[in-house]
Amino acid sequence: MEECPLGMLMADILRMLACFDRQDACSAKFEPVVREGLSHFGLRILMGTTWPIYQALHSDVWERLPGATNPKLTCEETDSMSILNWSYFKRLFDQEDWYQPAVDVAYGPELAQQWRSAALECPLGFAAANLIKAMLCSHTESICFRAHEQMMGAVLEEIPLPDVAASGWPIIRLLGHVSRVVRRHGFDLDFLPGELLKYPEAEVSRSMQDLHVALPPLRRAADATAARWKGLRLVYASMAHGPRFSPYVSRFMGRAAAVGIGSSLLLFCLDDEALQECQSVPSGHCVRGRPSILNKFTLPLVLLHEHFDVFWLDLDVFLFQSPTPFVARTLQREPTAELLVSGAFAADCICSGVVLFRATEQVSLWLKNLLIWMYEHPYEHDQKAFSALLRSGERVAFEQELPLQPSQLPNWLFLDPETRFVSARHVDVAGWYGDPDEIVAFHMLHGDSDTADASRQWAQRNAMGSGYVPLLDLFFNQTTFPELYTTPLRPHRLDVLRDALERSRWPHPRPSVRPRCNETVPMSY
Repeated sequence: MEECPLGMLMADILRMLACFDRQDACSAKFEPVVREGLSHFGLRILMGTTWPIYQALHSDVWERLPGATNPKLTCEETDSMSILNWSYFKRLFDQEDWYQPAVDVAYGPELAQQWRSAALECPLGFAAANLIKAMLCSHTESICFRAHEQMMGAVLEEIPLPDVAASGWPIIRLLGHVSRVVRRHGFDLDFLPGELLKYPEAEVSRSMQDLHVALPPLRRAADATAARWKGLRLVYASMAHGPRFSPYVSRFMGRAAAVGIGSSLLLFCLDDEALQECQSVPSGHCVRGRPSILNKFTLPLVLLHEHFDVFWLDLDVFLFQSPTPFVARTLQREPTAELLVSGAFAADCICSGVVLFRATEQVSLWLKNLLIWMYEHPYEHDQKAFSALLRSGERVAFEQELPLQPSQLPNWLFLDPETRFVSARHVDVAGWYGDPDEIVAFHMLHGDSDTADASRQWAQRNAMGSGYVPLLDLFFNQTTFPELYTTPLRPHRLDVLRDALERSRWPHPRPSVRPRCNETVPMSY
């Protein structure tokens, strides 16, 4: 149990199911143990583990057990069932497209106004509603996830699993579905914990071995930058994986070299194609890893440990010119700034796709806590957590649950999101204004790098956002203009790219009064 508690839970589940399958009395021994384990770990942990806990629970063994007769669990219509039409709610899950109708009921006025009574009237229906709410919370405003997880867990802890399975409520199936569609990462890291948290490790990770190879040329490049820009030991970092991003790695790196930062750029290659593309660039510095959104924070953290200032660029960022002079001048004006973050045009919303991390203790402490938070919450969206831990508007937890006090936060500022570090108008508050010759970086907000199924489904239903066009392909696949990836040619000199850029232009300067990112989903039961 000490060595592998989730492995023990998995073994107990299999033994429980075998007992039920044989109609053996041993089921009475293992079923309460399984229920206790499920309650102890909870949805947050079980969705992140590679142990197929929920998949195993969704067994055909339950179909061979006697059906339920307890109306308290089946919630068939009786005179005493007055809060909600529970039979209607249950039948929704038999539909192919059940999600939105179920959301409408789960967030309906009946449960919002009488949730305590609903929990007593139909505990499993109430649990199903909380599962749906937890699913919605996890990919919108995750501050409410824990409350719904706890409410659901409290109900399930009291009801034997055979009764849950026989009730007609698809709780066991929903547990697996919800955990699958909202999971953004598992409990996997490419760097070892000691490499990330700065304590001795007996071994060295493959990623760290690759980084050690890249460190000497990165140090030379950073020293040259520091000599020119008064101590700014700047390196650049990005990551790539998957068929939409890996094919463009060499052109991304070629463009970086064309604007003068190629020797300072390190790429986290999270699949073989990304690695091959990276290694095809003569000046490329490549680190091997596996796909995980956590690597967006692990690589900057280990680079901070090496006393580099780190400028992170998502791969769907097209550089118009080198960011280094603009970063240096910003720091000259604001010498106490430790974190520079890109933002939205029409709202004060953080965008974690373009970020400067200064090599200070405060930044390292903050980034370490952000990584730990992300690691421990497999459903968490990286940008929302980034914003929440800076107290920039979005919420992932209540104030007392966050790992750092406001006094412990780094001093941070927005990079100019109006004309310099701009974004495509794929969301309502993005865009740019001004002279395109002044643009430094254009973030295309490509939108499909999030691995959570629910996020991809939302993107597909909403055509990848308002006014979406595949700018990644447009900017990085100009085969008739290869000089775009070998020279500092400004992309808006090409008609097709200028037209694409103009579609994101606002007709007026950035508003002086802007809304702040904040709550999007009400905390209601």
